[in-house]
Amino acid sequence: MIELKIDPEFRDKIPQLTDEEFEQLEENILNDGEIYEPICIWNGTIVDGHNRWRIVQKHPEIPFRTKEMQFTDKWEAFDWMYKKQLGRRNLTPEQKKYLIGKLYEARKHTRGGNRGNQYTKEASRQNDDMANGRTVNIIAAEQGVGTKTVERAEHFAQGLDKAEAVVPGFRQEILSGEVKAPQNSIAEIRNMEDEEEVKTAVRMIKNPNIPYKPRNKQTEEEKQIADRVNRIVEIQNDSNRDTSITIDDLAELVEEDGKDYVSSLRNMLVVRSTLLIGENRQVIANVLENIIFEINKVKELLK
Repeated sequence: MIELKIDPEFRDKIPQLTDEEFEQLEENILNDGEIYEPICIWNGTIVDGHNRWRIVQKHPEIPFRTKEMQFTDKWEAFDWMYKKQLGRRNLTPEQKKYLIGKLYEARKHTRGGNRGNQYTKEASRQNDDMANGRTVNIIAAEQGVGTKTVERAEHFAQGLDKAEAVVPGFRQEILSGEVKAPQNSIAEIRNMEDEEEVKTAVRMIKNPNIPYKPRNKQTEEEKQIADRVNRIVEIQNDSNRDTSITIDDLAELVEEDGKDYVSSLRNMLVVRSTLLIGENRQVIANVLENIIFEINKVKELLK
């Protein structure tokens, strides 16, 4: 049997299967008597199919195939991996947010950013605001979401990765839905530098009912840490209270979500502009009229 390489950097980029999901996959493969979907490799390293490869190790009699992929660098490989995973139908909302955030991160590197790897010197970032804007628009259109959703997903992924580096296993708890937390509270972690601060934030997310009690006498740095941790607590508590936001906050949320939706809709039409010819344009115009009608119904709630 051929030997394939496993690089933790590739293996750990993709949300893990739960034990139940892995067992179900294994049972399905054993019932089929073979692995239908090929294990995708790049330079002998698995980029997709780590779970299938695990099953092959347990059951070497099971036939399988490999498919050699061609990528310019690891960031292009990551881009492909995330898009493939986003095509799955059984993603949790947290997994989808995480993958969109990681896709945005990878795409920014593949579109003129840092292309360095272990074999090359680190190249300086070339992405300016305009380039990043194009990237976020493209991903928003691909995934059918707004640009703000993509940006928030990146912050969520950054916070979750930073927490995982300090508290291994936390990322899987969030992505599997075992631990529930508002997206904003996870995103807050991305700005934390101190490991103890990250550990405290994770503890507060997992146990929001346990009060955080900082020392009475604190240094300025400790006060800043306490403020950030308390911000996590506030977000956790606010997520369960309808009265947790002011009217200004609500207005901002409505405006942001509305702009997010319009941006997503515009991007979708731009990407699929080749379909907008002849009578097709009126079909879409009619759909938009129906959406406007539904929005007007919502406005009736305010009268």
